[in-house]
Amino acid sequence: MPILLPFVSAQPRTPTQPPAWQTDLIRQYTARQQRTARLAKQHGWPLTKRYSGQQLFRLQDVDATGWPVYYRLHNAEAASATHTTALYGGSSLPVTLSGNSARMAGRLGLWDGGRVLDTHQELGPVRIQQNNNAAPLSDHATHLAGTLIGKGADSRARGMAYGAQLTVWDYTNDLSELTTAAPRLLLSNHAYGPVVGWVYNPSRPGTDPNLKWEWWGNTAISATDDYLFGFYTAKARDLDRLAYNNPFLLMVRSADNKRVDTGPPAGTPYFLRDSNNQSTLPRKRNDAYDVIPAEATAKNVLTVGAADITQGIQQLATTDFSGWGPTDDGRIKPDLMGLGTSIYSSMSGGNSTYGTFSGTSMASANVTGSLFLLQELYAQQRATSASAPSQFMRSATLRGLALHTATRPNPAAGPNYRMGWGLLNTEAAARVLLNDDLAHMVLEQSLAPGQLFSRRLVAQGNEPLIVTLCWTDPEGVASPVAPASVNSPTPKLVNDLDLRLTDSQATLFPFVLDPANPAAPATRGDNSRDNVEQIYISNPIPGQAYTLQIAHKAKLTYGNQPFTVIVSGLRRASCGLTVQISPKRDTILCPGSTLSLQSSLESDSYQYQWLLNGVNIASAETARYTTSQPGSYALRVTDQVGCVATSAPVSVSVRTADVQISPTGEQWLCTDGKPIQLKASGLPTATARPTWLRDGEVITGAVSPSFSTTQSGSYQLQVDLFGCDIRSEPTLVRQTTVNSIALTPSETQLFLPLGAAVTLRAPVDTSYRYQWYRDSTALTNATRAQLSVSESGTYAVQVTQKNCVGWSSDRTVEVVVLTATSTTADPQLRYFPNPAHTALSVQYANPIARQAVIRVFDSGGRQVLPLQPLSRINGGLEGTIPLTDLPPGSYLLQLTDERGSQTVRFVRQ
Repeated sequence: MPILLPFVSAQPRTPTQPPAWQTDLIRQYTARQQRTARLAKQHGWPLTKRYSGQQLFRLQDVDATGWPVYYRLHNAEAASATHTTALYGGSSLPVTLSGNSARMAGRLGLWDGGRVLDTHQELGPVRIQQNNNAAPLSDHATHLAGTLIGKGADSRARGMAYGAQLTVWDYTNDLSELTTAAPRLLLSNHAYGPVVGWVYNPSRPGTDPNLKWEWWGNTAISATDDYLFGFYTAKARDLDRLAYNNPFLLMVRSADNKRVDTGPPAGTPYFLRDSNNQSTLPRKRNDAYDVIPAEATAKNVLTVGAADITQGIQQLATTDFSGWGPTDDGRIKPDLMGLGTSIYSSMSGGNSTYGTFSGTSMASANVTGSLFLLQELYAQQRATSASAPSQFMRSATLRGLALHTATRPNPAAGPNYRMGWGLLNTEAAARVLLNDDLAHMVLEQSLAPGQLFSRRLVAQGNEPLIVTLCWTDPEGVASPVAPASVNSPTPKLVNDLDLRLTDSQATLFPFVLDPANPAAPATRGDNSRDNVEQIYISNPIPGQAYTLQIAHKAKLTYGNQPFTVIVSGLRRASCGLTVQISPKRDTILCPGSTLSLQSSLESDSYQYQWLLNGVNIASAETARYTTSQPGSYALRVTDQVGCVATSAPVSVSVRTADVQISPTGEQWLCTDGKPIQLKASGLPTATARPTWLRDGEVITGAVSPSFSTTQSGSYQLQVDLFGCDIRSEPTLVRQTTVNSIALTPSETQLFLPLGAAVTLRAPVDTSYRYQWYRDSTALTNATRAQLSVSESGTYAVQVTQKNCVGWSSDRTVEVVVLTATSTTADPQLRYFPNPAHTALSVQYANPIARQAVIRVFDSGGRQVLPLQPLSRINGGLEGTIPLTDLPPGSYLLQLTDERGSQTVRFVRQ
């Protein structure tokens, strides 16, 4: 029977407050980036270097000796080679996956050397979230994005997870960004690394290709080797720390392409880095083992090389450029192979531009996108409802599963330092998760200090028994940047777990490789270097029982150590359990009707799970299930001893006809009384007689393909099709609402201080189209529900609703010039007291003025008191303005006589 026991919560969570380790890493790498920029300015180091052949180097860091460290991308039919296509549907696997389910949104990341062309027809801006929009467009990033999620507009360029979303970052500040993003992500792709060893620079002058080589090794650390090959750097340590603290994130890194960069012939001068200094001293050729640099040596990342498949799996090998291990301490790298030759994908030159690249970059994207589908499958299997929290594999489980099921020419020979555990086989990994034949076990557990974990296994026999142990190891101690650390064999493994199988005669050990003799085949022994171990028994005796044991050496750092063990080749249960669904025949339903499906087995001793198109239906766990939806239905029954039976599928379809009403959507009856013409389309036969409905009721006598109406309502077509009542989607007919458009502010005359503005607002309705006018002239780009006005004029808005047109009432706006707040430039005008309480006295001693009127406005230009004329008293004009109806605040007083207007400010207490 299948055994799957989660040890920890299987859902990545975003902490409300970042833990101390996270804050420390972000602070550390932000400071390093600032230091690098400061030193670059001080020493005149270029931030980027561009060589021909699309080689772009970027200044990323400064090493412990003060040397600048530059990074570059790892450049050089993937889904078929890795059997990922089997998960797309239409194969013998009962799954249809593309990465598009809601639970997978935002969980796939790409760090690369620039911005993705998110308008490309393979990608589209909705599926790409870019976090470094200032970065330049990149062919490399766009190509990898297409390999990951290209939708297949050109079928040759369909990505691995062709329905997924992708979040993209530029790699300049990758570790800080990773630290923040990690709690949400499941997989991230990283196809870049430091510039190391030999570099061919075709931009060098001259025609002799042998005189264009550069040596980028740090000669202060080693005169012959670039120390970064196989070296466990501080950044590799921090990646392991990040992975340990985010147990669901699997970072996939490319193994670089250094084996083709072998330098010039012996004795030929070459340049030291990008300087004009030359040397003829011999340096390591980088053409065999130990050519995987820096971050790709981290224990908890999945390092991917590029496979070369010429004549099927028996001819599987690495490409001539793909990096080989081991790491300096003898660990297996690369871990896995993907297809990395002649990969056709999207490019950044245009929305329909494509190109072909080769490199471990392409292989890493092939693997990353494929593994994303396995997480989607795992989450689908365990979904109890659409709203339930998603459950995912721990990264150690996913990494172990990929290595457990990898394809290699001779599986019994074990891994090697050239291709790791073999070529990714996504289909084989999916079969382990589905476990339809009960031959597999995936077990997530944890080992306590001093604990011995034990489990009895029984082999099926006549097929291999394979046991794989994998765990995410705590970060090791970074190798010091010093000559003594070059090729240092000091182990980086921290928690050394041990996998053993015992039978009645012997103890069986896992594969182990010898870094001192890297070309030698694997043997069996105590693996004290790797955090993945595997025991492979080619042909066990049928029914042979084994005891699986997992223990640990020394003290466990951080206490308990989570681990995953994966087993294949287990004895099948002899069940004889069968189940059928009734009705057994395929069924066609009328729209709105239901079908009751029933199990032939009904008992409280059974567990039931209904499936739709091979996927569990949430909460459908009883012997009966009622449906109205089309699809292929099956029932899986499990008895008390773990025997499982799955019924033959029953197909349910819903009879439909594409009956439609045109025009579709909402229609509006205008005030002119003209009717709306509705027409039928999509009738199943030329002689079919439709029936028109209004608000669900039959309209008497309305049986022709067209119908004219002046009444509001919801209109539908009804057609009889083989006894089924087929109805169209409704078309809503409504009375127009544009015959009375009310504006705010409601005052028809508004006065504005010079420089102020007032916003005129019309009712908001998604069915409206707006056009504002000033003095009967249409305003350019004034097509929203609101209009900000700061000029004098008469304003109105025209509102169109389908074919109906309506107008608002006018708003007259007058702009006035304001003066100071407490005194006036005109000594003939006096107003007091200021501030005022209940009334404001106004005196205007202008002998020429025959009459004058007073207006009072608020600060927004609205007239707040009725117009009041001044009275002639003692040769002048005077009046008292009552203020009791005004709330406290600042106001404008405007006096207008035959000569014009003047405005002053006063305060009402």
